[in-house]
Amino acid sequence: MKTIQSALLCAVLVAATSFYINPRKDAGKVYQYINGNWFNGQSFEQKTMYVHSGFFLETAPATIDSVIDLGNQFVIPPFGEAHTHMLEGIGNVDERINNYLKHGVFYVKNPNNVREWTRSLFGKLNKPTSVDGSFANGGITSTGGHPQILYEEVIIQHLKGAIPDIEKSWFRNKAFFNANSEQELQAIWPVIMADKPDFIKAYLANSEEFGKAQAPSKYVLRKGLDPKLLKAIVAKAHSAGLRVSAHVETAADFRSALDARVDEINHTPGFYIFSSDVASRYELTASDAKRAANQRTTVVTTLLSRDLIEDRSLLPLAKSIQAKNLQLLHKHGVAIAIGSDHSDLPVHEMNALMELKIFDNLTLLKMWTENTAATIFPKRKIGHLKPGYEASFLVLKNNPLHSFTSKPDIAMMIKQGRVLRVR
Repeated sequence: MKTIQSALLCAVLVAATSFYINPRKDAGKVYQYINGNWFNGQSFEQKTMYVHSGFFLETAPATIDSVIDLGNQFVIPPFGEAHTHMLEGIGNVDERINNYLKHGVFYVKNPNNVREWTRSLFGKLNKPTSVDGSFANGGITSTGGHPQILYEEVIIQHLKGAIPDIEKSWFRNKAFFNANSEQELQAIWPVIMADKPDFIKAYLANSEEFGKAQAPSKYVLRKGLDPKLLKAIVAKAHSAGLRVSAHVETAADFRSALDARVDEINHTPGFYIFSSDVASRYELTASDAKRAANQRTTVVTTLLSRDLIEDRSLLPLAKSIQAKNLQLLHKHGVAIAIGSDHSDLPVHEMNALMELKIFDNLTLLKMWTENTAATIFPKRKIGHLKPGYEASFLVLKNNPLHSFTSKPDIAMMIKQGRVLRVR
């Protein structure tokens, strides 16, 4: 029986190749998928599904053009990467896109990119044969705030070979925008909007220390916006139909982000702890979690950012704080999405999450598929396998609810009704 199923699957892949190569010819065909176990958000159920013009159908159509036997394998929505700076437009872009697809990652979000570089990607993304990307362009911060120093002191050193005459001033209004008052925000806003961002990124960092002469650390702590300015940013963004993602580092940052009613919070507090004596700076409360849930604020994990900690002996404490924060958020119904920040793939972030051993397989699967897709492209019908939604899915050889892994054995990938062929 397994041999027959394998032969059927191979035949389907061969037959579907023409759909990939010549989409104009086959775009109007109706596909029937039989013998598949489809994820319904809680479990897998065997049923027949129909696809037409890249979307799942409500009912069986009168005419079927092709029948595809899934061989009793398991169908889930695609994976996503809700926070990365690796898809920028520099480096080997084709290899990076192919690597995402090979691991079942269809949706990618970059919350701080240089549009001048990203522009080279536009012809390669957001089509049925590639990954879909969402970009904030530069983020908004105070003068000297994160990520200004990162670009002007660190990244510039890596670019001097490629851009010999590059100077610190080159990054301003490209990699970041400075706003220290509502007047400055008003002045810079047309420049931000001229680059047509998909969403807005704003930076909070140690906001409880903003404006103070000396930070409570032997290390130089990063700073971001005056937290009072974030409400104005959110108001302007929402008026323009754009969501706001806020970088946070401490519990105070998290609360300031909620006060401003941002749509998404990036980073789980605890990743940049500098002393065991200040653990409470990074610990969220039940009240924080309830507010985030009530305001429908998504939290993107980015656990791997803890690699920034200078005192490596604090890593176990950082992991413990992050685990408690995530458990609290999940307990009160906050949507948690997967994002790695600077990893090549979100599989590494998922491994870090799995190592905490705080969530069951169902929760992990929903985070990586449903929640992550929703926060990357909130206006699209993706992340679920039901009528009216885009027909994008992965066919797995094994049941992820029984044995969850960040690198599942993928037998087939379909994006918007088309078979993906990955090198």
